[in-house]
Amino acid sequence: MLTVYHTKRDFEASDCRVAVLPVGATEQHGSHLPVGTDTIFAERYARKLAEALDAYLLPAVAISSSIEHRKGKGTVYLKSDTLALVLRDIAESLRFSGFGKLIIANFHGGNWIIKPTVRNLNRELGEFQVILLYAGEVARPRYHEIFNHVQNDIHAGEMETSLMLHLHPEYVADIQRQEDPAFVPQAFMDYFDVGDITPDGYWGFPEDATAEKGSKVLELMLQEGIKYLEEVDRITEQVRAKNARKAGQ
Repeated sequence: MLTVYHTKRDFEASDCRVAVLPVGATEQHGSHLPVGTDTIFAERYARKLAEALDAYLLPAVAISSSIEHRKGKGTVYLKSDTLALVLRDIAESLRFSGFGKLIIANFHGGNWIIKPTVRNLNRELGEFQVILLYAGEVARPRYHEIFNHVQNDIHAGEMETSLMLHLHPEYVADIQRQEDPAFVPQAFMDYFDVGDITPDGYWGFPEDATAEKGSKVLELMLQEGIKYLEEVDRITEQVRAKNARKAGQ
């Protein structure tokens, strides 16, 4: 695995052509989790991926699209089109220096802009491939194996609090119980700040979190992430072989 602590000579001696970019966020996570929660998770997850793939682990993008939390003091965000431009520049610079693939390891659901950005880049950058790997989404179909709550556990709830209890229990403070556990539809974040529709800024069930669940979900995310990447590679090989045959006709 390569990191920013390696030298120019280290990179030149390596045949590494895959880069992994952690994308987190800096936003309020209720009274019990730090504002850097998503970045902490993204960095740990991306490191595990980079180790497994013997890839180049890039520094995390720690400020991203968190406008839905802007009323929470400590939240810092980019506008969605700014984040798209940042990711575009990173992909283009990696392509220019000889890399063939960028895996974006995203850990913030509010970064919806990454999906259309990736779709466009894969049409614009030739053979260079950009893959969006959202750890929460690839593992979500199996969350029921670990968690009590799969629905309405969106932000600083059972899953995220469990993961933080596993990784950094010292960062988990007392939970300020929200009296009304009923939540509006998630899409309402398009209209309201999270602080306006949740009493303490979290959206889920952190009271059911445990460190054991956090350990299990991290391993699950890694397993499902690797499976997803392998499937993308398999289909990529098929498509490129088919296109090569067509070109040779």
